[in-house]
This record gives sequence, structure tokens and C-alpha cells, in this order.
Amino acid sequence: MGQVRVVHMDDETPFAEMREFFQADNPGLRLTRVDVDGPCELRSERGGMRVLWIFRGQGEVLVPRGYRTQEGDGQRLPAEYEPDPVDPAWADILGRLQASRTEISPAARVPVDAILRRWHGDVFVGDCAGELWKLDHVARPWASDADIEASLRALFLRYRRDGYSTKRCDSFEPLREGDQLIVSGEETLRVRGQFACLAMENVGRRTSHVSAVRRLRFLADTAGGCNPDFDPFRRLPLTWFYNHSGETDDGLNWVNSHVVNIPQETSPAHFHPPKGIGASGGIPQREMYLTLDPQAYQLNTWGRSASLLAFPDLRDLRRYEQHPLEPGMFIYIPPGTGHRGLDVFVNVLTIPGFKPHNEYYMDRDIRDAGGGQVPFNENLLGAKNYERIEDLLE
Repeated sequence: MGQVRVVHMDDETPFAEMREFFQADNPGLRLTRVDVDGPCELRSERGGMRVLWIFRGQGEVLVPRGYRTQEGDGQRLPAEYEPDPVDPAWADILGRLQASRTEISPAARVPVDAILRRWHGDVFVGDCAGELWKLDHVARPWASDADIEASLRALFLRYRRDGYSTKRCDSFEPLREGDQLIVSGEETLRVRGQFACLAMENVGRRTSHVSAVRRLRFLADTAGGCNPDFDPFRRLPLTWFYNHSGETDDGLNWVNSHVVNIPQETSPAHFHPPKGIGASGGIPQREMYLTLDPQAYQLNTWGRSASLLAFPDLRDLRRYEQHPLEPGMFIYIPPGTGHRGLDVFVNVLTIPGFKPHNEYYMDRDIRDAGGGQVPFNENLLGAKNYERIEDLLE
């Protein structure tokens, strides 16, 4: 449990103080602001894996021939990209699932159908990690047939290898607010234009497990989280990678990114436990908001003002703070701190990432503790993963 910290990216001294606090709270990670004005090369500072998120402006990045990416399940990639042929083992799994949809539970069928929509004959396009995260949160068994259940489990062992497309020529491609760039080790990215980024580097990671460029326009909208509506803006540039054999603690995960429009009607008050969960523990989840401009994607705010509700003491939910938000603000939410975004378009960043089964909803507790005087979401009093806060803090 702790204090929410709020700064504007344009305020140099407060951001420097935030950076100092962040790096003390997250040893091995470095936080910086990067401004691009004209042609330049982006690179890591310490030879680590450096992720940059554009929060203002636009530009271009040179994407070379031979570049491979799991984008393309939103808007189609340009004609210069060719989808890789689908692996026969992956196609066999997908074919069995498609032929046996009626054997899959209705709840599990939702993410499975989203995965199958990426399959087009002899190609599979896009990153289905987000759908697997949803499937993992569906009650088991997922299927009435043991063989189909085994095929569903096999998705978690295959998904990192499939869904790629390969670029056939060198060319610059557009970048805009919300897009993500990664440079690792000695790699560089040639960019040009005028844009500003928040950058985070893991100095202990020399390579990246995801492609260097993720553009929101080429990513699928995935309903869920703070926007479960049927037509959301919720796109996942960097989501949770399930551990494979030999990976320990949180596996490859050290930061995740979701860009989401959060309306107050579907936004739950929640917190992430102050202790790492899972058999090996791992890192307690820190969450950050990098606030974006909804006009960049023609999102209608309906005259509403964006804000963040924070509950700094989970043992006293009568206490809360409400922080007004505007584009360009950066908010740091420590583990064990209740929070709820209201009518905000935001890049939600988390360390070590959106760890499965690590979110606990608290609107019912807020209602009971506050006697109606503390804001809560009455639409979500029956939210899943509900447990008594007192039990989680013992």
C-alpha cells in the first residue's frame, strides 16, 4: 500500500523526482523521456531492453526487409508484408478446435473464437496472447472432451511461434500516439518526425521477446479488463507471456502495455496484492498510467473529464483521492493500492506485467465501508475474483 504519484511529462523537475523514485522502487529499471525532432536513431542507454511509448506527436520508423511481426490482426499490414505460412502443428490444433466448437464451454468459446478468426486458410496472423490470458481466467474444464481440453492447453505451448508476417522491402512507416518501439542491446531504430516518448529500460535484459515495432492500428481490439463492451478501444502492444520450460519467477515478463479507453460504467475499483503471487512469487505488480489524447483516435469523450480514483489504505476505504487527468500525465500506482480510472484514454503499463489472477475487485467493499459516501461502481458489485480484502492482506 502506498501513495499514488502524479506528474506531467512536460514538467521537468517533478518528472526527475518521479524518475528517481521509480528507479529506487524498481532496481534494474531506468525511466526516461525521449523527444524526437527530425531524423535520429533510437538505442538503449545501458545495452538493455528499452521500450518506448509515444504519448504525443507523430513520425516514421524505418522497418527493414526481413523484419517479422505479429501485428496484422487489426487493420491489415501493408502490401509489403507477407504472412508466414501456418505451421502444420499449429494448423492441426486450430482445425481440431474449429471442428469441435460445440464441445467447448460457452465462456471458453469467446477467446477461442477470437483466436480462430486470425486463421485464414494457410496463414495465421496476429498475437493471441491476450486471448490466452482470457482463456486462463475461464473456469475449467474448458471442454467436455478430454482431447479438446488437451488441444486448448496446447495453445499455451505454441502461440509464441505463430502469427508472424515478414516485410519484403525497406521502407519508412508511420508512427503515432500510443505506438510502441523497442531497442535492445546494440540494436538501433531509425526514426524521423516530431514525437515524445516515455522510455523504460531493463538493464539486465539484452534481447527482446517481442517485435521492435507495435502500431495500435494493426492490433485487434480485445474486449475485457476495464472495457468489456462489445466494441471497445483496447489494444495490447505488449501482454503477458506464459512461462515455458526453464523460465523462472515471472518468466520473460518485466513490463506490459495495454492501450484502453476506460469509461466509468465498466471500470472496476481494484488492487494488486502487495506480495507477488504464484508458486515462485515474482514481483508485486506496479501499475502506471500514461494518459493519451482521445482525439488522436477520434474517441468521443461526451464532455466528460478524465480522472483516477485512488484508495491508499485498503484497511480504510472511507479514505480516497481523486486526481484529475489530462493528456501527457504519468501516474505511478504502488502494489496494494486501490484504484479506478474514470473516462480516461490511457496506456496502462505494469511491472512485471498483467500477471494472471492478480487483480482483486473491491467495489462491494467500498460500498459497505463508505455507506454510500465513497464512489463505487454499482454495475460491478458482482465482479469475478472477489475475495475479502482482509483475507488478502493477512
